[in-house]
Amino acid sequence: MSQTTLPISPLPPRGNASRRKGWLIAAAVLFVILAVIGGYLYTVYDKANEVIDQIGTPEVVPEASMARTKPLSFLLLGVDFRKETASMNSDVIMAVTVNPERKSATIVSLPRDLHMDPRGLPERKANYYYPYFYNQDKNTAFTETKKTFGDFFGFNFDYMATIDFHAFEQTVDALGGLTIDVDMDMRYVDNEDGTDINLKKGTQLLNGKQALDFVRYRKSNRNTEESSDTERNMRQQQVIDKTLEKLKSFGGVLKMTEIMQAVGDGIKTDIPSVQIRDLLTTYFNINRENINFVHLEGDWVSPYIEVSDEDLDNARSALRQQLDLPALTPSPSPSGNPTSGGGATGTGTGGSTGTGTGTGGKATPKPTPKATPKPTPTPTKGPSVGENVYGE
Repeated sequence: MSQTTLPISPLPPRGNASRRKGWLIAAAVLFVILAVIGGYLYTVYDKANEVIDQIGTPEVVPEASMARTKPLSFLLLGVDFRKETASMNSDVIMAVTVNPERKSATIVSLPRDLHMDPRGLPERKANYYYPYFYNQDKNTAFTETKKTFGDFFGFNFDYMATIDFHAFEQTVDALGGLTIDVDMDMRYVDNEDGTDINLKKGTQLLNGKQALDFVRYRKSNRNTEESSDTERNMRQQQVIDKTLEKLKSFGGVLKMTEIMQAVGDGIKTDIPSVQIRDLLTTYFNINRENINFVHLEGDWVSPYIEVSDEDLDNARSALRQQLDLPALTPSPSPSGNPTSGGGATGTGTGGSTGTGTGTGGKATPKPTPKATPKPTPTPTKGPSVGENVYGE
């Protein structure tokens, strides 16, 4: 008797169902992650827009003057305003020019004690002028300060911004601190305004207050060496480098909302909001190699830092190169202003084109003074906003 063999359907390979289930779970998890990231990025974007509108101005900027199209110039000041002493110090002063075609920038750090002698104004240190103009009329302080430093450099600054030191501290703290190579022991105490700087030499993680102390340290009253403006400028470069590095990291992006809040509360500027957005889009990913830091070194000739004509001219040329401007005629003296053959066409407020002729300063050559040892300074009060004394 023959037997009929019935076809037997093959069993599905073992594990397929569980694998399909695994893929579904993975897809669901991925979807949730993307949704969370998307929601977070939307929140960051929304917060960023809110902060940008808070610190920016409502002006409309023509396409030809947008950051993605045109080289721009900025005057940046780090300002320490203390309610306890009614004092204002602009201890950090930077001139910045950027070029969208090359995706490059030049940053010149000015010594706070730099000797300046603008026409029609008192002969003082560089950090004198913003508090001076603010005391006269805070509504025109930006305009007058930009004009003074624009005459000094030989082009008109497009925009200006001040950042309160407290906002800087908050930003560094939000980033989780900065790993900094502290170049010397730093100790300074001022019980009147609450200053207490206490840093040891060596590479270490600094919080916001410590990073600010590192940048600002200049004099000592606790048996440590005092610091020069040149050394302070080098520290500024290191802090800028480390801050940019942290901002671009994944952790920096996750902290962006907190950072934006800190910046929004402590920044004042005349930059239109639409221009700020364009600047962020154009230069956020700028390569460190494309940023040219220029340090102005000089000799202490009491009560000023005197910078050589050659160093000043090199700094001016480096700034102007980013703006695609012609070279200037060498300046007549460290405290005088440069001149340009036929007038130096420069950028102007709000992106307009202006002319920097260099007529705002004394052009009489001065003998080069001999450098003198810088004395150990005694603690003094910062310049009061309500007084006529600044730049100490």
